[in-house]
Amino acid sequence: MNYYSTEQSMSAFGVYAGYKDGYYTFVLENNDIIDFDEINKMILVQFDLKSNEFKGKKFEIIYKEIIDDLDDEDFVVFKLQEIKLIK
Repeated sequence: MNYYSTEQSMSAFGVYAGYKDGYYTFVLENNDIIDFDEINKMILVQFDLKSNEFKGKKFEIIYKEIIDDLDDEDFVVFKLQEIKLIK
């Protein structure tokens, strides 16, 4: 079986639901929920996402969906690249 990896940049609008168990969670406009397990460290300089300060706030989010095929199962990682607070 051939191993493959693919990466796709995406953007969406979503409401920040909070930080829990190492994941930064956003609820998108279409009600999809994305748990980001990787985050650009510059975002944490701008926004203290581990506090409740930004919970319930709307953001434009830019992220990467990284898919790795490991042993006949796809492993998906969402990496938060950039966020912009919508006022």
